[in-house]
Amino acid sequence: MSLSILGGLDGAGQWMKIKYSSFLFTIISYTLVIVYMLSISFRFPLIGIEVEIVHNGWVIKNFTYPEWANLNDVEKGETILEVDNKEIETGKDTKEYMIRSANSILLEDSQGNLKTIQIKYSELPYQFLHAFIIPLVYFFINLTLSIYLYTYKRKTFQSLGIFILFILTVSLTYSSVGASTRLDSLGIFIISNGLILSLILLIHFLCNYLKSLSIHFTFIVNKIVLYGFTCIVGILTLCEMVDPLIRPFNTILILVIFCVLILYAIFIMGMSYIRYRKQQFLLLFLCLIVPFLPFVLLYVLPILLFKQFIISSSVCALFLLVIPISLLLVQFPERLFDLDYQISKIRNYSLFSLTLAALICTGIYLTIHIYLMDLLYIFLFVFILLVVALYIKEKIDYANRKLLYSPKGDYIHVVHKTIERIIKVTTVEELLERFTEELSQQLSVSDITIYIYSTVDGTVIKNDLPSVPVFNTDTIEKISLGEIKKIGDLYIGCLHETLDKKYILTIEDKGKIYLKREELLCLELLIMYISNFIENTQLVEDLIYQLNTFQKTGKPYPPWLRKFVWIKLENEKYQLAQELHDTILQEQIHLIREIDKFQDKQVQKEIQQLIQQHRENLVELNHQLRYYCGKLKPPLLEKQGLKAALNKLFAETDQRADFAMILEIEDVELANADYPLLIYRTVQELLNNAIKHSQATYVKIQLISTLYGFELVYLDNGVGCDLSESERKNSMGLQGIIERVYAYNGFIQIESAPDEGMRVHIKIEEGVTYD
Repeated sequence: MSLSILGGLDGAGQWMKIKYSSFLFTIISYTLVIVYMLSISFRFPLIGIEVEIVHNGWVIKNFTYPEWANLNDVEKGETILEVDNKEIETGKDTKEYMIRSANSILLEDSQGNLKTIQIKYSELPYQFLHAFIIPLVYFFINLTLSIYLYTYKRKTFQSLGIFILFILTVSLTYSSVGASTRLDSLGIFIISNGLILSLILLIHFLCNYLKSLSIHFTFIVNKIVLYGFTCIVGILTLCEMVDPLIRPFNTILILVIFCVLILYAIFIMGMSYIRYRKQQFLLLFLCLIVPFLPFVLLYVLPILLFKQFIISSSVCALFLLVIPISLLLVQFPERLFDLDYQISKIRNYSLFSLTLAALICTGIYLTIHIYLMDLLYIFLFVFILLVVALYIKEKIDYANRKLLYSPKGDYIHVVHKTIERIIKVTTVEELLERFTEELSQQLSVSDITIYIYSTVDGTVIKNDLPSVPVFNTDTIEKISLGEIKKIGDLYIGCLHETLDKKYILTIEDKGKIYLKREELLCLELLIMYISNFIENTQLVEDLIYQLNTFQKTGKPYPPWLRKFVWIKLENEKYQLAQELHDTILQEQIHLIREIDKFQDKQVQKEIQQLIQQHRENLVELNHQLRYYCGKLKPPLLEKQGLKAALNKLFAETDQRADFAMILEIEDVELANADYPLLIYRTVQELLNNAIKHSQATYVKIQLISTLYGFELVYLDNGVGCDLSESERKNSMGLQGIIERVYAYNGFIQIESAPDEGMRVHIKIEEGVTYD
């Protein structure tokens, strides 16, 4: 059955040349043989009664299953007369004086009473589980995995044929344990050859996988030599059926070959990992080779060295369940372990499950009387159940809450790095170009394209040119923002959506890419970020276009821009004032204090006078800096409010000015946090203008509270000015006041004429726009 598959494999081990009929023939052949093996186990229960010849009679010496003996009142020393209604034949029903299997036995007890015992699996539950249920479940899992791989992954899975033969051969060998124990000829032949063939297929698969990665070693043995071992073992097994005396020699030889092959497989993976440090080698070792180690360490080596196993072969074979289960759980067919993510997940899940299973079994052992073998079964069952439960929990978390196991936050790191590299772009075109570059690097895929699909007329644009899409437009109509669909060999996602168009992302690599759930979730998160970036970048582009239009046409800038510029300017003033206060002012204070130290010392009079002069200059400079810092950043405005800041401003102006001030300042309640600073700066600018230009004898300032804002009225009796002269208007600082008022959609009226003073009326209210 193996030749039909191997004959179709090329050097790279692809399944592409295997026809469906060959695959179906292989599956059916393995299934029929396994069903036959399991039927033998089912029809002939394994009882394991050790006997010895006493007075030409077969007397019971020991039991493999003492519980069964107690249940049926069978005791040591009783004589077995018949097995399955036939007298015992040496070499057929017995093997080294052991009755392996039977449906019924006729016994004679010490009193001469005869009794017939019907052997039922209901009285041997663990044996039934071992010989029938577990092999059947194991085969079903491997059969399901094989059909799934051939149906969905035959185009992308390297050496798929070899791998399917490997897991089916392991399953067949495991299923034949019961039949070979019952001395069935086909069962003996299969288990002898299956042990060797399964490892040869594994080595074949590993060699092809290394070849697909362009890794070549001189120590790789020719495949013809490897499969020659199977032929040798097959010939020896046939000879054993003719001459049973060579059975011990065959057993030792098969076990030695098995050890050599498993060591060779470990050597291949070990050298590959040491040289290339690829995490997939470590995961292959854990999933495919480690399950064989209990059989080697606890059965094969003890048999070879001490002629006595530690744990029976049927129990050691339970670890082979790890192979298909682990491959299914780590999603082997999706990508061949290109991340250490799965290794970390297996390590953490296994550690948690081992610890909890060990605690549970320890509690059971200390609480009730139980055989160690039964405890081992419970431990394996609990361990596998916990691991499966953790994976099921992860799937439920992903379906309901989009949560996944993440030991190091690798995918979050990918999102962060990608956003960090594209966040500074200023155009949508550059943003999309940078995004495709980053995505191509992260997924190792070159064919990533972004189309712009018009929802109005159905046209598709690629690189600013009309294009024929690789996708169905009906699919695009249904896909929503952030959604990713796999259609054939193509992944399609909606990157951004507006009223009249959609930005469509396509990822294609000729069937070689399969995104895992973790990658899909990461990509969905990136798409949501990119969609926001596209929208914001489009706003920036529109803003730049509007500003350029205003500049070219000479139109006044919009109020919101004036407001933004004024707020940014005030922020810069605040920052400058803080930096001056924390640096230059502090250094000056330090110098003044250092100079004060010299004034107390006995120095020459000229030097003393020079020091005093420099100190006075520093103090004056310090006062001036403090004054300018106060103008840049009014200290009382934030701490004590507008009225306190204005009172201080009026006090400082009164010391500098020659005019009298008439003040009518009301307590105003301002909903907008920008209004206090706006009032302060406006009053400050008007007073500075009055000191420099007005030559007034009095200045009157009124601050009046309104329903939604305030009114500010300024009046002086100075020299005034001609407002028709724009240069004069700008030189008197009025333009800055006008810009501030317009920035808040306010009303401003300036009245002035030569020798008639100046009147300024300002009114600003929240939510009201004045022409």
